Amino acid sequence: MHISMRSLWSFLALWLLVGLSLASCGGSNATPDNSMTLNVGQISDSVAFFPFFVAEQQGFFKKEGLTLGSRPRLGTGAKVATALSAGSIDVAGGVITDAFNLATVDPQVRIIGSLVNGYYVDVVVSKSFEQQTHLTATSPLADRVKALKGKKIGITGPGSGTEALMIYLFKQLGMNVQKETTLVNLGANNSAAIVALRTDRVDALSFFSPIGQMAEAQGVGDICISPIRGDIPALNGAVHGIFYTRKSVIEAKPKAVQAFIRAVGEAEAYIHDQPAQALALLVKFLKLDQTTSKAVYTAVSPVFAPNPQIDQKEYDVAAQFHVQAGLISIAPHFSDMVATDTISKALA
Repeated sequence: MHISMRSLWSFLALWLLVGLSLASCGGSNATPDNSMTLNVGQISDSVAFFPFFVAEQQGFFKKEGLTLGSRPRLGTGAKVATALSAGSIDVAGGVITDAFNLATVDPQVRIIGSLVNGYYVDVVVSKSFEQQTHLTATSPLADRVKALKGKKIGITGPGSGTEALMIYLFKQLGMNVQKETTLVNLGANNSAAIVALRTDRVDALSFFSPIGQMAEAQGVGDICISPIRGDIPALNGAVHGIFYTRKSVIEAKPKAVQAFIRAVGEAEAYIHDQPAQALALLVKFLKLDQTTSKAVYTAVSPVFAPNPQIDQKEYDVAAQFHVQAGLISIAPHFSDMVATDTISKALA
């Protein structure tokens, strides 16, 4: 697959780490490890990883006999992917963008579960932006995108799902977001993002939920473009939040990997079956007030995955988005990328 030049050095670094990881693992002939300990890393505590929190709080990991070791929040998907390749974590919580990027240099990447079947990144604009443009969430999408031309837009970082959305939106109108805007890398720091919007360091944010709901609750901005609200029909149903690993980990720790999938599946069922209890846990997870947390739950709960299984149609929507955004030229085949047998065995 083709990767952009701006990402080349990151991928070369990943490739070196993959080589070291393969050498240390001894390839795919490693003796299965019956240990039930897994090190799980994730980008941040964005809403996509709420099922992990529910599984911990409700004792689903413990019920499955799992011990979770290192639980780093690494800030960007690239750092999570690097940690997985280096062997410092066994399972990665991220977005499918990360898995696609890593797969360009590591054929062992395997997606083992869905977390969110919707592109949960919002474009949030400042109050001053709205006053200048007189645009609202009901204005034509093309007008909302064109109004971002020449603006400063905060993203979590290069190669992220937040940048990918901006690349895609501008490309649909024949524009290049890197040339037409200033992208400001803020990291996966919710507080820093809100401050940047409030102080006009940026005019808009392309950020994961709950940033949009936080901005609206604090009166510093509004959600202008939201894929999960249906603003971008081509992205409806796209699998986005995922957890993934490497084939060597599945082979080395099959029982632990399957137990992890089951525990997350129990958490996802709980979120859908027990909305009142799930909302109470979301307040605790996000560390936000009840009103803001309820707004997040209302927006995101319809696209929380009902179980870890990944439907090929949802995968294909995501793959097509990444091709159209120019992030990859050819998407990995579903059967090469998704560990369907492992997921099915776990949930059987």
